[in-house]
Amino acid sequence: MANQDTRPVVKYLLFVFNFLFWIFGIALLAIGIWALVERESETSINSHVDFFTDPAIVLIVVGVVAFILGFSGCIGAIRENCVLLTIFYISIAILFLVELIGGIMAFALKGKFEQEANDIVETAIMRYRQSGYEDLTNFIDFSQRTFECCGGEKSYQDWTKNKYFNCTPDNPSRERCGVPYSCCIQTDEDIINTQCGYNTQELAAVTANDKIYVVGCVEALLDNIKTKSYIVGVTVIMVAAFQITGIVLAYVLCREIENEKERYNRSARARLS
Repeated sequence: MANQDTRPVVKYLLFVFNFLFWIFGIALLAIGIWALVERESETSINSHVDFFTDPAIVLIVVGVVAFILGFSGCIGAIRENCVLLTIFYISIAILFLVELIGGIMAFALKGKFEQEANDIVETAIMRYRQSGYEDLTNFIDFSQRTFECCGGEKSYQDWTKNKYFNCTPDNPSRERCGVPYSCCIQTDEDIINTQCGYNTQELAAVTANDKIYVVGCVEALLDNIKTKSYIVGVTVIMVAAFQITGIVLAYVLCREIENEKERYNRSARARLS
């Protein structure tokens, strides 16, 4: 009797849980596809660096995964289909383990992780303002303003790797030896000076510190995580709780469905005998 009482509650909790996850997946997928369609050039993914420097592709991949998991959980719950529910909770469990192992490896191999992150930032810098990478350009500007940083491992001097800002004598760009405006310390929020980064690569860090951010973005991100460790901790716990809740609900519902089928089969055999 207890199973009959709790089963509808578990069923509809799981349905709502997955419906929200499904909508989230559709939203990410739609944004990613829109960003991809808006491009004027083709996309080529040949390595993990290419993947992580293409926000549209990242959104599409995450959106597809969320869509499939949300859909299987939704239909599995509402139709009481144990096959779909099993696919759902096993997939979530694998995803949870991958995240856990990834977190442990990032902590244990911190130096390697930072180097990989710096390599990704370096590639992103080289692709800044390139045709087909408009969304990456916007993401870089957003990140530099948000984290108050500039460049990667070598900070603002990394921007010499970009064709618009490199310091070679034959560079005809007016922005030669400069940095993007998003690196600048803006004194007026209403008026953005887009030329504030001109010639700043030629300045020493002590002098440049008055005009632009001189901290690399990977370093700034890690410092931000340390500073706001409690927020990061709460976020990690909430994500883990969300995933574990989905696993438990799907497993419990599937077991209740199987138990009911077994009771029905026993009852049917008893009537026949």
